[in-house]
Amino acid sequence: MKDYDVVVIGGGVAGLSVAYFLSERCEVLVLEREDQLAYHSSGRSAAMYIEGYENEVVQELTLAGREFFFHTPEGFSEHPLLSPCGGLTIAAKDELKKLDTYFKVWSAKCSELSQVSIDEAIELVPILNNQWLGGAVYDPSSKRIDVHALLMGFERGIHANGGLIRKSSEVISLDEHPGGWRIQLAEEALTANIVVNAAGAWANSIAALASLGHKPLTPLRRTVAIIPAPDDTAQWPMVHKVAGNLYFRPENPGILVCPQDETPADAMDAFALELDVAHAIEEYHRVNEHSVERVIRTWAGLRTFAQDRKPLIGYEKKSPNFFWLAGQGGFGVQTAPGLARLASDLIIDREIVPSNIDVNRYSN
Repeated sequence: MKDYDVVVIGGGVAGLSVAYFLSERCEVLVLEREDQLAYHSSGRSAAMYIEGYENEVVQELTLAGREFFFHTPEGFSEHPLLSPCGGLTIAAKDELKKLDTYFKVWSAKCSELSQVSIDEAIELVPILNNQWLGGAVYDPSSKRIDVHALLMGFERGIHANGGLIRKSSEVISLDEHPGGWRIQLAEEALTANIVVNAAGAWANSIAALASLGHKPLTPLRRTVAIIPAPDDTAQWPMVHKVAGNLYFRPENPGILVCPQDETPADAMDAFALELDVAHAIEEYHRVNEHSVERVIRTWAGLRTFAQDRKPLIGYEKKSPNFFWLAGQGGFGVQTAPGLARLASDLIIDREIVPSNIDVNRYSN
């Protein structure tokens, strides 16, 4: 029976990123039940690097990984992880108070954020409907993340550091014993000093296998569609409605459109519903002078949030060797380097954390 220092359950961005940093300091194994890594939410993410996003904790974790994204470790990736994009937040004429609040909240933290005129917004995105548009805020610092390159970099790094990754390896049971865990797979068992629960939408299912109580984590379905694009969209920024019910951006071979839906769902292989796609197109038509005549393809993913929309990180109070790393919602990719380094330090050192990170502000 093979024994490991740490076994990470979940081969998405949470599991791979924490295993990457753990593999620098201990013997680590990643278990993924699917036959490919990042099959669910991580592999379906339209990830952006946005420093003014969600809440202060998410921003804190994003900034903690800034150096990693902008100055990627040697050999991690053959290509830059970030590419220019920019972000344009738009509002209808009756939503200007909400836009003003958004600007006041984030301009103090994002130095490049600025209010732009209607003409300037339409120059950035020519299809915007000037009869609908009431105001806009632009952040040129927002970037697109190459999710595939990030995930593959973590995978290569784990292997280079002597760590192991096993696909098609579903955990059947978890039995705690003094000093660690016995982990039963379909055809074999192994042991670990520490188990890290990075199973995303399935995090509570893994806790149940360990006879631990569930956490207030809710998987939420998010829908995405690709539609044909007008000409010359390559330089457009990502456009986000301040109302929180639409974003769109250029995405080969067209435009990616998302209604920003958050529908509670069971942990499953999510798929797009026709009604949610229709809502996205309807809202897209509301703000743009571009008619959508067909949809190229659709998909959906599950974004799992805690009640306070902060990541769930830390050791289980009822079990000193069971570590939660879940609830990363829609910010898991952009916070991965910062959050994973923090989590790996907590896992190994337990009480030693970076002085600029207040772990007590996270869900636990």
